[in-house]
Amino acid sequence: MARKKNRTQRYFLSQDEADRLITTTKHAVEQVFKMPMAGEHNAEFHVQSDDDGEDFIIAVYQGTLNKDRHSMSARITRLGIPLLRLCVNGSTHRNPDGTQIGGTHWHIYKEGEDDWNAYPADIDSPDFVKDTILLLDKFNVIRKPLFQESLI
Repeated sequence: MARKKNRTQRYFLSQDEADRLITTTKHAVEQVFKMPMAGEHNAEFHVQSDDDGEDFIIAVYQGTLNKDRHSMSARITRLGIPLLRLCVNGSTHRNPDGTQIGGTHWHIYKEGEDDWNAYPADIDSPDFVKDTILLLDKFNVIRKPLFQESLI
């Protein structure tokens, strides 16, 4: 029998506020972003709300051994609260209710449950830049940076 993780809510953000922050129109602060090389950590750029100037961080990571395994996430800069994450070709995730989601999936903030729940994501092919743009589209970033892929 699988052991349940003892999860304690870390973030206290209402669902209405989280939904507003996810759906508000945003633009990239940086004009150009260099995509990280495989295994490179801490690759981030900023987007900002067009309505109230709220700042968000978009973090991207590409797997070291498998370049088709990558993740990108969006969080509020001032609070560090993760609002949205896309895991491509990730390991199996166990939700708090015991359901398991394998492979590519979304994590979306839910009041009282943070970003613990995974939802299946239907993606045609693992392309690091295209998947990053997919996250930005879902996060309502209408002005995106120019993405430069790593040469190595």
